[in-house]
Parts: sequence; structure tokens; C-alpha cells
Amino acid sequence: MTETTNHTKSDLIDTGDVALIYVIDPPNLLTPSIPLLLSIRRHHPNATVIPYCPKGKLEQIPQRIRQFHVENNAPIQELSRELEFARRNNSKPYYHGHKILAAAEKRDTKFCIWLDTDTYLAQRLDDARLFQKNKIAAVPESVAGYAGRFMEVWDKTYAVFGLETPPERMKMLRTTNVQPPYFNAGFIAFPEVTERGERFGELWLDTAMIIDFDETLDHERKRPWLDQASLPVAIFRGGCGFEQMEPEFNYPIDVPDWFPHDGVKLYHYHGIERLEATKHFSEMEDLVVSSGYFRSLEHHLHPMLQRRKEQAVYWKRIALIADERREYAEKMRQCENKADQRPFKQEIQKRKLEDKELRAKKDAIFEHHFYDEAWLVKCDENRKAAPAAAS
Repeated sequence: MTETTNHTKSDLIDTGDVALIYVIDPPNLLTPSIPLLLSIRRHHPNATVIPYCPKGKLEQIPQRIRQFHVENNAPIQELSRELEFARRNNSKPYYHGHKILAAAEKRDTKFCIWLDTDTYLAQRLDDARLFQKNKIAAVPESVAGYAGRFMEVWDKTYAVFGLETPPERMKMLRTTNVQPPYFNAGFIAFPEVTERGERFGELWLDTAMIIDFDETLDHERKRPWLDQASLPVAIFRGGCGFEQMEPEFNYPIDVPDWFPHDGVKLYHYHGIERLEATKHFSEMEDLVVSSGYFRSLEHHLHPMLQRRKEQAVYWKRIALIADERREYAEKMRQCENKADQRPFKQEIQKRKLEDKELRAKKDAIFEHHFYDEAWLVKCDENRKAAPAAAS
């Protein structure tokens, strides 16, 4: 007899045996966290929900966002560790690593479901295939970002751990490319502890760190795909199996021909612009307006979109400065002596200083600057406006 039967209903989520987790990383991922939590509470009102934020950044999350999560029985928790992913070959921190750190946090639940913050539930997650003692459930990635068509990339990666590339193959969602197991990390269901007694999240983190610091592997391929490259390796390294779920469990609205339909469990919209492109605002509008926290979807999105609008002015100038610096650098290379290079060096230095100033001004623009008194507040103003906005 098999451990579970496909599509058999499970009450594990509603009894608290499953933790649904996601990350809020201020000043980003603030507004998207709201429809995600509202959708979870609509379909799983009693679920254990744990939003995480990077260590030391809880106070950077606006009070209204924190209070909203408290009101919906999902208080935000700080991660217990900071990012330590390799910077030697990558100048920027690996922010995707926060999801791996979140997965590695200790919890009292039996199972965990990781959700990217730019997702929301359209139906209950009551499929028993998500809750197997030694299997990780996920949906194949849309494209083979990490290895491309080069199987030797996987061979070298698994070899780091003394393993051979697994023989299983799966087709990527949006291409004809066939890969060893390779999943989109926007939705992952896993047992907290494997049959070997290992905490899977910790194993995933350890695997990612080893890959990231290994000098035999191509560093260019590790960004931004380290989370997805390390996930299948951690599965096989831990002696686990995998459950390949249908696209409806992590449905990507990132290309025009992926339209919403009734079978979708979880929408992964990859930014609000994608929802607009597929003309699929109605469900999110229903979520935010019916909650009583907003007058309309426009009201909900205004702070995030206004921040982007004002930052875009600085981004435009920053891009122009980058072009000017390249032009002066090219003129320097054409100079025959150093004395002739001096004016161009000075112009480049001026652009560097301006770039720094512009970035500081851009970074000083926050979503909470654009909150009105009723934003994310249950009040008569929102309740009176909501029926008209939702119709």
C-alpha cells in the first residue's frame, strides 16, 4: 500500500501540522505579502503561517504591515541567521538566499510549504502528495536557467558531493528542453525531517553553500539560480524522492499564453505587470477589497507603484550616467599619453559621485511615504467604497 493516494484530501494544513512560509524583505516584498496572506486565510483560515524577514530588518517593515500580519495570526519573524553566500565572484548579496535560510529555520510542524511572495492561492492546498515523509513536491521550472542544454553542468555539480547525475528527466514548462530534476523554487512542499533524521531545510542550505563556494563550478551560473540548482541536489543527497506536481500548483503568469483557469491552485505572477498583461486583476481585487482593508485594487497598489514611479526618475539618470562613463572610458583608451587622459578621468569621477548621490536619493523613497490614512486599515471609508470598487 502506498503512503498516500493522489488527490486524497488532507487536513494537515488546517490542524497546524504544516507551516506555510514566505519572506518579506524591506523595502521590497511588502505590498505583495498582503494578497498572499489574505488568500491563505481565505482557503486555510487555521493554517500555521510564518512570514520571515532578514535578520535585523524587522523594524524596517512599516508598522501597518506588521500589524496586519498580527491581526491575521501570522506575526513576522526575523531569520536567525544572516546571508553568508559567496561574494568573491558576485558583487551583490544573493537575496534569493533568504528563502533557503527561511526553509532552514527550526519549526515544530511536520511539513513545510515555501511560497514566493509574488504568489497567491486560488484554491486549497489539500492534495496529499504534498505531504509525504521522504518526498519533496514541486513544479518543473519554465526554462533550464542553471544548466541550459549542457548536461556536464549537472555532472560537475553532483560530482562535488560524490554523486552521479540522477537518471530521471523532466521537460521544462515553456521549452522542449529536457533536464534532470529541476524545479521552480516559488513553491516547494517538503517534510521538516527526512527519513534519515535530517532537517531538509538545513540540508538544502548546506548544499547551496557548498555549491556557492566551490571553485570548480561556473560562478556565472550560480546567480540567480543557486536556490534551484541546489534544491534537486539536496533531494538526492538526502536520500529523498521527489513528487513532480502539475503546473497548476505553481502557475506562471509570465508569458501571454498562460491564461488563468479554474484548475489553478497557486498563481505565480512575477510582478503586478504580468497580472495586468493577462487581464487577471479581478481575483486579486476581490481579495484585497473584500478584506475591508482597501477601497479598491488601485488603493492597494498605489504606494508600491508610486514608489516605483518616483524612483524611475533617478533610474533614468543613473542609466544615462553609465552611458556617459563608458563613452569617457573609451576616449581614455584612445589617448596616447596619460596627460591627455586626465580630463576624462575627472569627468568619470564626477559621474561616479553623481551616481552615488542619485542612488542614495532613490533608496530614500519608501512605500510608506505614500500611505493614506485608510491604507491597510479596516475602516468605514474602505467598507463604503469597497462594493462599488469590486463591482
